[in-house]
Amino acid sequence: MSYTRGSSKSAVPGFQDILNQDLKGGNFRPLYILAGEDSLRKEGIIQKIRKDALGAAGSFNDHTFDGETCDPARVYQQVLSMPMMGGRQLVVVKHADKFLDGQGSLEHFERYLENPVPESIFILLMKKADRRKTWVKKALKAGYYFELANPTGANLLQWIIKAAKRLDLDLDQEKATMLAELLGDDLLSIKNELDKIALMQEDRGRPFSGQDIRDLVMDQAELQGYEITEHLMPGAAGKMLVTWFRLAEWGRTAYEVSPVVLSRIRRGYLLEYARQEGLADSEIARLTGQNPWSFKFLGSMLNNMGSRGLATAQVTALECDRLLKSSPLDPGAVFEKSIMELCRRS
Repeated sequence: MSYTRGSSKSAVPGFQDILNQDLKGGNFRPLYILAGEDSLRKEGIIQKIRKDALGAAGSFNDHTFDGETCDPARVYQQVLSMPMMGGRQLVVVKHADKFLDGQGSLEHFERYLENPVPESIFILLMKKADRRKTWVKKALKAGYYFELANPTGANLLQWIIKAAKRLDLDLDQEKATMLAELLGDDLLSIKNELDKIALMQEDRGRPFSGQDIRDLVMDQAELQGYEITEHLMPGAAGKMLVTWFRLAEWGRTAYEVSPVVLSRIRRGYLLEYARQEGLADSEIARLTGQNPWSFKFLGSMLNNMGSRGLATAQVTALECDRLLKSSPLDPGAVFEKSIMELCRRS
């Protein structure tokens, strides 16, 4: 079988190529490198291949490895072996960027790339890959490399409305926009919220209003850091601490929340700097790969801190991240001390 091959940076195949060329017809390639942030559709591809390619012996021929902890030799041993009971086997490596960094792993992979085993479907999952690297160029030319980015703008709204319809939820453009504003373009987070709304709507026996949706998303603390950073300002440590204590009660840890706060501070600083340079929000979103709807949720932090305050806050947040990885102190105490420092009056 011949595969569609990429020819330039603007021609990198993505989800629609896999859907149209592979999933609809059941013609699966021996190798897929799936790069990008779209974890939901990555998982959908794997599930479809698992269902259609493995057959009766599926459980025996389904192998998943974590690239951060697995032994690369064990992975290659598996992918080079023959499936049980004939047919094909599925071998998935998560965090494949770490897997390829393993000793000798990339060399083995480059050799495998030249002659993949037809009885294996080898899938490598990673957030990003440097297209300047030789192995990426070879994989792209051979038709094995794909980039799956989350949809944005109108495409994101269409995806939300269609996903809601599959759950018998009547979501109009306004409500879809609200979800995008609250959750960004992470399809997995959006799907989880839609599932939750569908279950609760069934219990209530009536459709959710826009305010219902907003309250549910915020109250469930599937926060991407907006609520806690909304209170980030000199002299407001108490409000940030109250929010943190509530998140902790809901099971969130300092290891989870601290990087989110740092990410929001960085995004806020970048947004403020770009605006000062005269860029429109739509242009900033395009250049940085961010969701323009999320900018409004950074507004409070920008107004309260300003560019100088955010620059200082980045240093404090980075130090918090370092201490969480190295300090013997309780992680919660480290994070709480950092909140006090973030909100310290100059």
